[in-house]
Amino acid sequence: MRELKFRVWDKVTMKMFKPQAISFDINNSVPFAVSVPGKSWEPVEKFELLQWTGFSDENGIDAYEADLVQISSDIYRIIWNETLATYELEKLGSSLRCNISAITSGSVIGNVFQNGNLYL
Repeated sequence: MRELKFRVWDKVTMKMFKPQAISFDINNSVPFAVSVPGKSWEPVEKFELLQWTGFSDENGIDAYEADLVQISSDIYRIIWNETLATYELEKLGSSLRCNISAITSGSVIGNVFQNGNLYL
């Protein structure tokens, strides 16, 4: 079984957290509450849930959804492709996409929430 890891962006405090727990609705497998350090359960709507892609960059840093990755002089954003049910790298300022495995030759340099200036 593959390992599942998450982190969450708190939309209110504007901070990234490693969740202590995520509670799912057993009827439809949709998350409905998140617990982060220093707080009890909060509604999932307060957070942006970001899943680990299963890949790490060339420095061994785990790559999550919405991370920004630099490969050579290009910057890519990690996105989820619903149609193909896979993560992809989308080049900033372009619609060019490439396979997520290319991340192993690049570096995670931030994410769209904390490094919006790179994302523009």
